[in-house]
Amino acid sequence: MSFVKLKCLMLSVILSLIACKGSDLEQDQSVNEVPLSPKIDLLIPNTGFVGDTVKITGHNFGKEKEDIVINFGSVKLGAIDFSESLISFKVPNLVGKNEVSVSLRQLTSNALHFTSRVRPLQKISVLDKEIYYVNDAHNSGYRPIPTDPDFYYFTNIPAIPRTLPVPFEWETENFYSNNGGYITDNVYLEPGKPWILQLCISTPGVGDTQTGSAQYKIWYRTSNDGGASFTSLKQVIVKGYSSMNPIEGVVVGRNGFNVDATRPIVRASNGEIMIPIGLHPWDEEKNKIYLPNSSAFLFQDAGVLIGHWLPDGNDVEWEFGGWLRIDHNKSTRGLSEPTIVQLNDQGRFAMVCRGSNLARLELPCYAWASFSDDFCRTWTEPVPFTYNDGENFFVTTAHSTLFTSKVNGKTYWIGNLTKTNPQASFPRYPLVIGEVDLANFGLIKETVVEIDNRLLLDGEQLQLSNFRVLENKTIPEIIVSLTRREGSISAKRPSWYRIRLN
Repeated sequence: MSFVKLKCLMLSVILSLIACKGSDLEQDQSVNEVPLSPKIDLLIPNTGFVGDTVKITGHNFGKEKEDIVINFGSVKLGAIDFSESLISFKVPNLVGKNEVSVSLRQLTSNALHFTSRVRPLQKISVLDKEIYYVNDAHNSGYRPIPTDPDFYYFTNIPAIPRTLPVPFEWETENFYSNNGGYITDNVYLEPGKPWILQLCISTPGVGDTQTGSAQYKIWYRTSNDGGASFTSLKQVIVKGYSSMNPIEGVVVGRNGFNVDATRPIVRASNGEIMIPIGLHPWDEEKNKIYLPNSSAFLFQDAGVLIGHWLPDGNDVEWEFGGWLRIDHNKSTRGLSEPTIVQLNDQGRFAMVCRGSNLARLELPCYAWASFSDDFCRTWTEPVPFTYNDGENFFVTTAHSTLFTSKVNGKTYWIGNLTKTNPQASFPRYPLVIGEVDLANFGLIKETVVEIDNRLLLDGEQLQLSNFRVLENKTIPEIIVSLTRREGSISAKRPSWYRIRLN
């Protein structure tokens, strides 16, 4: 090999070695590259309300959403949306002017200021209504209840026949049920599953009479295919009891118990199905239906029936804690038409019941509240249902309803709240709605809104009661419907009210 060729070969080898070394240096530098501190350019916007979404624009926010921490005053937050130059977050419950910065591992950005405020309370309001009077001469035209499917809790459940055979010596009974899609129609849909539970009541007499209602029994049927098919009706029998003695305190043919189609069934945090029920108690001493004041028509105790799905969703097992009774010197007709709400995940519930001062008009007519700390098995001594500051108000002898909005999570009470002490069932107006304070259980006075009242064309004996509730699935709105009644005469069509919740 010539000297020139050798020199060229050696030069080529040296250049290759230098190139490799340079490549290694570059790799070493990339491995040991110092990360750049995040930098905030803008907060969009830089003022707003608690709960608003705010965007942060800037640089060097990293590559992993989980590495980012947003410092909002003394609160540390995670990002909702994320890229290397854009982050969004929800304004926490921290009112005033606060510094906002971004931390990435051990590095923290510059800080900008955000001023947050509490959003003004949006009041409950009646958006639309249709009034239909008892006297047809006062009616002109009619808009039916809105058919927006988002308002209907369920659809297309086949009707239960009005008269059916029963396994008792009298062979048939009259059945009462609802299937109009209201959350107060005694239908329960299991979240996330195609399982449906429907309840109804029956009596050998005529319902809602002194002889008929005292003979009530509860029946149910289930579907595990979203309502395409249902089991046959079955009698509700608590585990360990029998057809003739279906629950504590009831013997068929002697006295009965019932579920009212005026309040929602509640799913407890432990998965149990909670169904408020009423008892027509038996007087063992007098050997007849318990009625401590003979002029008070009927007397009831209250309780909660507890359901458990079987694993395939094809049936329900029943459990019961105990009945709650009130002194007849406080409520002459006992505790009727209970409605419930869960207060915390540890099993604390509140129950509100109808009271009465029938035959004792000097007594204050209240709705009565009781509390359970064991998932509705036992209950405290009833106390008046009040405003959350402890102030009393009167409630006509008529049903009321607690319900928790699936959209905003707040709990509301609807009922006939009066300023003066009612004479039992009169007046059954006005009808109001208000938010319930669950922490200090009671009605929040400043949220109470009148839904309807006696109008110029209504008679003196107007009743705005026995209402039902439709709830919208996507927006905080409900529709309340009821049939105006004066004495024994009812309007031919329902009045309805579309209500925006706060």
